[in-house]
Amino acid sequence: MSEEQRRQLDTQLWGIANLLRGKVDPDDYRDYILGFIFYKYLSEKQHLYANELLKGEKVTDFELVKDQETLNAIEEESLISLGYYLKPEELFSIITKRGNENTYILDDLQSVLNHIEQSTSGTESEDDFNALFEDLDLNSTKLGRTPNSRNEIIVNILTYLDEIDFRLDEIESDVIGDAYEYLIAKFASGAGKSAGEFYTPQQVSKILSKIITTGKTKLKNIYDPTCGSGSLLLRVSKEVEVGEFYGQELNRTTFNLARMNMILHGVHYRDFDIRQEDTLENPQHLDKKFEGIVANPPFSLNWKSDTNPLYSSDERFSQYGRLAPKSKADFAFVQHMVYQLADNGTMACVLPHGVLFRGSSEGVIREYLIKELNYLDAVIGLPSNIFFGTGIPTCILVLKKCREQDDNIVFIDASGDDHFIKEGNQNSLRDEDVELIVDTYRKRESIDKYSSVVTLKEIEENDYNLNIPRYVDTFEEEEDVDLLNVTNYMSETEELFFKNLKQIDRTCEDLKIPNPNGVNIDLWKEYKKGVMKKIFNQEIRFKDENGNDFPDWDEKRLGELSPKMKSGGTPKSTIKDYYDGDIPFLSIGDMTSQNKYLNWTSKTISKRGLENSSSWVVPKNSIIYSMYASVGFVSINKIDLSISQAVMAIQPIDEMNLEFLYYSLLNFQPKIKSLIETGTQGNINGGIVKNISIETPSFNEQQKISQFLSSIDNQIELLETQIDKSKTWKKGLLQKMFV
Repeated sequence: MSEEQRRQLDTQLWGIANLLRGKVDPDDYRDYILGFIFYKYLSEKQHLYANELLKGEKVTDFELVKDQETLNAIEEESLISLGYYLKPEELFSIITKRGNENTYILDDLQSVLNHIEQSTSGTESEDDFNALFEDLDLNSTKLGRTPNSRNEIIVNILTYLDEIDFRLDEIESDVIGDAYEYLIAKFASGAGKSAGEFYTPQQVSKILSKIITTGKTKLKNIYDPTCGSGSLLLRVSKEVEVGEFYGQELNRTTFNLARMNMILHGVHYRDFDIRQEDTLENPQHLDKKFEGIVANPPFSLNWKSDTNPLYSSDERFSQYGRLAPKSKADFAFVQHMVYQLADNGTMACVLPHGVLFRGSSEGVIREYLIKELNYLDAVIGLPSNIFFGTGIPTCILVLKKCREQDDNIVFIDASGDDHFIKEGNQNSLRDEDVELIVDTYRKRESIDKYSSVVTLKEIEENDYNLNIPRYVDTFEEEEDVDLLNVTNYMSETEELFFKNLKQIDRTCEDLKIPNPNGVNIDLWKEYKKGVMKKIFNQEIRFKDENGNDFPDWDEKRLGELSPKMKSGGTPKSTIKDYYDGDIPFLSIGDMTSQNKYLNWTSKTISKRGLENSSSWVVPKNSIIYSMYASVGFVSINKIDLSISQAVMAIQPIDEMNLEFLYYSLLNFQPKIKSLIETGTQGNINGGIVKNISIETPSFNEQQKISQFLSSIDNQIELLETQIDKSKTWKKGLLQKMFV
């Protein structure tokens, strides 16, 4: 499957969410969407496998087989090879067809899902399929108040999915699995605090996977004691061949999701063992040792260390002399994983920064791991706010029982601003950031202001405190502030402020509206909002140079004003050939109203990096929109740039003033966002936006409106600059006083 086909499949699968948006709570419809995709996958696998068995027979299509002896033989072979069995009449396409014939199918569909589970009874795969569809409650009122309304929603979902070709007969088995993983990530990004329960960001998973597979081409087995959706385990298999997958998960819904995820990635039921239990209280795999362990345990979880006396004698914890505190189970998970780590194994786990320096019992455990066991191999600091649902800074601990370099520990500080990018409300690691972390770990390099190879002696001298700034100095000497230069700049800014204010006063007098004054930025912003509302409601009107009224405004569709509007992305080959060198780059997090023209002097993306980017080129004299940005619109009138796919580019016709269109769209943003969110094609949809009606004045009145609103924006920007420079002046004064 090509990259374009893969992206199309991702988009198609995510599009199904729109069928339920506004009808079912987002926290609930994840289970229905993922469950039905899984049912379709099982059905298509069954159909393909049965057709393969029927080659050379009179009837070669499984759907048409009526002979019970033949069906019994197919069932027997399917249970051995696939681990489950579906009858011809239970196939996804057949059930969907019946639903489209205005038949009530919910009872039959529930029977099919039950039968998939029941077909495995008494077989090797029973545990892997047991209660797998229990979260798909087809009688839930969350889907609709009446049986018929619930039936209608389910039929719509099945019909949408039935039109998507998974191409299971012509592609590698993990493509649909990757698309499923994409969906899980999308749900996680909108799930808030609960996201951490089932998903680790892909780039973090990549770091853990690459670290534990360093120097290896195959792992006998891997283990995740808090496996969530299983994404970490599956990510390891992209680095090396994995023999067996083991995991444990407490949350029942997430446990089901992990088993589905394994099967969808083509992992045979004999090759994975995922259990549902509390890992610390009731571990399920204590009889095994693992060559690779990855984990992202729940941060600072409460556990029963103070009420369960058995923990003190538990082999996992007893040798350390202290138990992890009852309010922070972080080190309890570390101890559990160390116990299950094979002598030739490596483990990498994500933990909150507090494990590096907190004292009391955690300090005792930390010292024992380093001084007595000498298992700690590396400490990696990650940026804050890269995990869904929490903004706290985190770290990765790497532990090995047989360390090649057993007299030092590598410390890496990857939390600096240069080592991640902002994407909306989240911080995100780029591929180059991941590569730098992994390469530094593998080469055990000391890099100025980034990493340090620290001797055990030095760590002992620091009382086994692992706080990264103790070992990696990232301090940057501040440049001296030129007080005279700052003062002159402030004077010039003040002069511009009052000059601009006079222009605003004249316009306000012409419009017969109150003149703004003062230096309160928030009040200026409120004033601008009120003026915009009155202008676009046509409560106040401009006049031409002779004092005459401008013509009445025309109502036009946005598509008429911007025929070049588009969303999506240019093919990567076009992008990387578009420029010879570096390309100015805009991320959604940069889209703020305070800087609608932006400064591209430092923000660039290299041609090499763009080859692996989902960005595309936007031409100058455009407006870009993203429903995920805090404000939404940025006017581009300087140069072409590269931008994330999750936006729409709006390029107006010559008869349209760019700034007027910007302010007009900004004024109607809530309406636009509402239309896009309730649309049928996903987040950014040209068809919906193009049909939005916008009242449009003559070009000359557009210019007057945009000049007036721009002058207000300039005042706000000048005020912000004054405040900024005042802080700089104060800093410079303090420098001179204390040096």
